[in-house]
Amino acid sequence: MSQSQLIKFALTFSALSFLICGLTYLLLRRRLGLNPKANRWMLGGFLGIAILMITGPVVYRYGEANIDHIGQQAFQYAQYFLMGWVAMLLLTFISLEVLNSLSRILTIPFKADKRTFLTEGMGRGFAVGTSVFAVAGLFQALRKPSVQRVEVTIPTLPAAFDGFTMAQISDVHIGPLLHRDFLTGVVDEVLSLDADVILITGDLVDGSVDQLRNQIEPLSRLKARQGVYFCTGNHEYYSGAEEWIEYLESIGIHVFKNSNVILKRGDSKIMLGGVYDWQAGRYFPEHAHDPLKAIQSSESVACKILLAHNPFSIELAQSAGWNYQVSGHTHAGQFYPFVFIVKAALKHNEGLYKINEQTQLYVNRGTGFWGPPNRFAKPSEITHHVLRSFQQA
Repeated sequence: MSQSQLIKFALTFSALSFLICGLTYLLLRRRLGLNPKANRWMLGGFLGIAILMITGPVVYRYGEANIDHIGQQAFQYAQYFLMGWVAMLLLTFISLEVLNSLSRILTIPFKADKRTFLTEGMGRGFAVGTSVFAVAGLFQALRKPSVQRVEVTIPTLPAAFDGFTMAQISDVHIGPLLHRDFLTGVVDEVLSLDADVILITGDLVDGSVDQLRNQIEPLSRLKARQGVYFCTGNHEYYSGAEEWIEYLESIGIHVFKNSNVILKRGDSKIMLGGVYDWQAGRYFPEHAHDPLKAIQSSESVACKILLAHNPFSIELAQSAGWNYQVSGHTHAGQFYPFVFIVKAALKHNEGLYKINEQTQLYVNRGTGFWGPPNRFAKPSEITHHVLRSFQQA
C-alpha cells in the first residue's frame, strides 16, 4: 500500500472510529438511564476509545512499532479489544432500538414501568452480556487452532492420488496481536499432520518484512513431501506484497503468481495452482487475478486444485476448469453478531461447498484472527484435506 493510500485509509478509519463511538455513546445514553455525571464519564470513555482506535494502527503502521516490546503489545491489544467491544455494543443496541420500535408499531400494550424495564433493564443486561461475550471471545481467539479434517471426493482425481493430504492455513495475520509464539504453535501442528503438501492461502501478515522478520521466522521450518505453497491475500497488499513474495521464496515457499505446478505419484499427476488476490490488480496491474491464466499448461492433467484467497474467485475458477478451490478470507464472520452479517453477505463463508458436478470449494475459517481479538463461537482452524478419488469412494 502506497503512502497516499495509507493516508487515505487513516483519514477514513479516523472518521469511522469517531462515528461508531459516537453512535454507541448516544444509544447507551438513551437506553441505560444513567445520571448526568455517569453520562459525562461515559462520553469521556468513548472519546478515549475513539482516540485509541485511531492511534493504535498509526503507531503500528507509520511508526513501525516494535511489537516485541511488552508495552506496545498491551497497547495494541487494548485498542483492538475495545474496537471489537464497541462494535458489538453498537450492533446490539441497534437491535434493541429495532425491537422497541416494532413494539410501538405493533402497538404492544406495555405499561410505563414495563417499557422502562424493556429499555433500561434490558439495555443494562445486554451491555453486561455483550461485555462477557467479548471477554469469552478473547480467550477463544488466543487458543491453539483446532484441526478440521475434511474428506473430499474429486471425480477427476487419479486413483494413485487417493488419500493425498493437504494441510491448509489461512488468514494467520501475524502482526500487531499475533506473534512468533503463536506461529510456532501453528507450524508444529501443521508438521504433525505429515501432509503431502502444505498450503497457505493468503493474509499471512499485517506489517512489513522489516517489522515482522523475527515474528515470521518459524515459517521457515515448514516442509512437506511435495512442497509448501502460497497465494497472496488482500492484506499482503497492505503490507508490501512484492517484498513478502521475495521473502517467502527465500525461505523455500513456492508463491503462485497466476501459475501452477504439476505434482506426480508414479505415472499419475495432478495440477496445483494459485492466483493473486481478488483485489491485487488495484495495487499492481501485473498482479491482476486470473484463474484462466493460472490453469495454462503444456501438460494434460485431469484434476486441478486452485489456491485462491477470496472465495469470490470460484465463479472464474469453475469457468476456467478448476476442480477444487481452497480459500479463506471470510473468517466465517469471526464472532457474533458479525457472523450473521457475513452469512447474509457471502454465499460461501465457511466449510465445503459443491458448486457443480465438476467443481468444489472449501473456505477455511482462518488460522488466526484480524482486528478485534475475538473468535466467539467461530474458532480458528488448520484444515487437513484428505482427497479421495471417485474410483475409491
